[in-house]
Amino acid sequence: MSPPPAVRYEAPIRVALVGAGFIAEVHAEALRTCAGVQVVAICDTDRTRAEGVARRFGRVQVVTELEALPAAGAQIAHLCTPPDTHVALAERLLNLGLGVFVEKPLALCAEDARRLQQLARDRGLPLSVNHNNVYHPAFRRLLARVRSGAIGRVEHVQVTLAVPLRQLDAGDYTHWMFRAPRNIVFEQATHPLSQIHQLLGPVRSANVTRLRSRELNPGQVFHERWSIAAGAERGTAELYLSFGGPFTRSTLSVIGTDGFLEADLFHDHLSGERKTVYLDFWNSFLAGFGRGCRLAWDASRTLLAWLAATLRLRARSDVFFAGMRGSIHAFHRSLRTGEPFQGSAENALAVIEWCERLAAGLDGSEPAAAAIPDAGAAREGEVVVLGATGFIGRQVIHQLLERGSPATALVRRLHTLPPEIVAPAQAGRLRVLRGSLEEPEQLDQALAGAGAVIHLATGGGDTWQQVERAMVAGSLEVAEACRRHGIRRLVYVSSVAALYTGDGRGQEPLPDSIATDPRPESRPLYARGKIAAEQALLEFQRRHDVGLVIARPGVVLGAGTPMQHSGLGLWVRDNHCVGWGSGRHPLPVVLVEDVARALVLAALHEGGALSGQALNLCADPGLCARDIVRELARCTGRRIEFHPRPLALSQAMEIGKWLVKKAGRRKGVPWPSYRDLKARSLEARLACNLARETLGWKPVEDREAFLDRGVRIHA
Repeated sequence: MSPPPAVRYEAPIRVALVGAGFIAEVHAEALRTCAGVQVVAICDTDRTRAEGVARRFGRVQVVTELEALPAAGAQIAHLCTPPDTHVALAERLLNLGLGVFVEKPLALCAEDARRLQQLARDRGLPLSVNHNNVYHPAFRRLLARVRSGAIGRVEHVQVTLAVPLRQLDAGDYTHWMFRAPRNIVFEQATHPLSQIHQLLGPVRSANVTRLRSRELNPGQVFHERWSIAAGAERGTAELYLSFGGPFTRSTLSVIGTDGFLEADLFHDHLSGERKTVYLDFWNSFLAGFGRGCRLAWDASRTLLAWLAATLRLRARSDVFFAGMRGSIHAFHRSLRTGEPFQGSAENALAVIEWCERLAAGLDGSEPAAAAIPDAGAAREGEVVVLGATGFIGRQVIHQLLERGSPATALVRRLHTLPPEIVAPAQAGRLRVLRGSLEEPEQLDQALAGAGAVIHLATGGGDTWQQVERAMVAGSLEVAEACRRHGIRRLVYVSSVAALYTGDGRGQEPLPDSIATDPRPESRPLYARGKIAAEQALLEFQRRHDVGLVIARPGVVLGAGTPMQHSGLGLWVRDNHCVGWGSGRHPLPVVLVEDVARALVLAALHEGGALSGQALNLCADPGLCARDIVRELARCTGRRIEFHPRPLALSQAMEIGKWLVKKAGRRKGVPWPSYRDLKARSLEARLACNLARETLGWKPVEDREAFLDRGVRIHA
């Protein structure tokens, strides 16, 4: 437990959020119910993103520089930026006279943590860390039982943490936790380590055994599974950590002299047993029966809490948010009352020392950054690829280089580039520039002197305003840059999601260049964004003639694509796919390399025959959703199941959810769109004549060859 803070704050405590990503949104939601707190500013270098968070509050200033926070009236900053920025930003904030509440970890080494701790002491300012799992509801109940003496003296703690990582599934290795082998310790292992520290105190020894590792990119090693045997001040611990596996398991067991407790942190259950005076046979019965009753009670409580939260009878109560809210509220309560806070800088330093012991057992060396030469000037006929690091983009680069066509890749991040980008860049065959659609100077540098652009950089967002900015405005900025630089061809990669594909029986195939769905308001944000982007670009083409070609790939399968593709159905679990209907009709599938080939052919095509046209890009191997899921189960050896569900039943279930949300007085809940459900079924057939006849495009359509290259790669 930490000592009380040296300075107490009077309510309302004026808070600024620094960083406006996902975790800042969670902080914002928790702060709205935090007594004695007023959010006065949001700070992020991306002003648009900061404005999105600011909308949660009333009059809140949006700034892009830390130095503007004191003038905005901030007293405390919640630092919600990536871990490798924490030390530098926390130091700046403390020197500006602001107390700091940092997302875990405080630092990436104990030396930096001690320096920040001393700076906070010298300045007389609070410095604390959001170890939210210490405030996990099941762990709080366990901790209370332990401290009451219910199981005697604690002797040993066992932890199992097995979690999937969506970035690994998607092949996106740019996240900070993948940049060095030790980073996963500070990103994920801090959660159980902060809990172990509460139970056992400071670390004394740790032996790490690596169980499974793999190379994500050349020189980029990731340790997927490892085990730890550790000694601490008040007992011993064992941990099994698994990242990227298919099944989630998160438990913490405490063995004491007089009993044991086990918290299931994923399901929010707590059970255990104690010594009794009874004979073994009756003691065994009581142990099993008692644990069963406690689990049934917790399961019922969790279900009722979810129903109450959904109906707006009580606040949000999922365990992740409950832990975040508990930690944030406890921090601000400690500022007002002086009561100890378990995320103090002292405890955070001890957790970092735990992390350092574990990281020392892994390969702690940073992989050498890929040597990317200066881009230089564009070569004649250069094809610029926006979104080159995605699974289609990597194939596009490969095929351009295979043809001997000069190519440029504009990428957001230069670190952890895939080998398909690094190797040709190092060999001088590929120009690589860092930049994004939101940076006009970098976009201009990439396009200057080029002949064609393949636009694969799809943005997104949680609101229509964000999607419109990323998809529509961003694409228009690319088109305007193409006009300025005299680009002869702009290939915009859309999707069949922009079409209405819900009517198939007895209908003629949807032709190339057919208009997008005339009712975009009935479609989800992604489809709506693609529809609006297509329409805006076609209008730009009519006014300026930038040689626009729109490509609409179908259900893209193959290397780099997710096994649980949403085109097959709704994956309620990674091995349970609920069909958009019966799943018996052939799907408009296509291999990723065939899509890339069509995009390259369109970019290199001379003449105006394709300008202003839209190409459907689908193959016809005769595979339905049932076929593909069945083959996934066979080739992976897993129990992967397809569950057909009539669209009418799916709609009835969606209406049921809508009624519950409306009963909970949730605002802005749209009526479930049956039209969108039908569109997701992909019953309509698509003609793909333009690509075949004009470009000579021949996708793989042999059934077995398609399965080999599109499905069995997941074996």
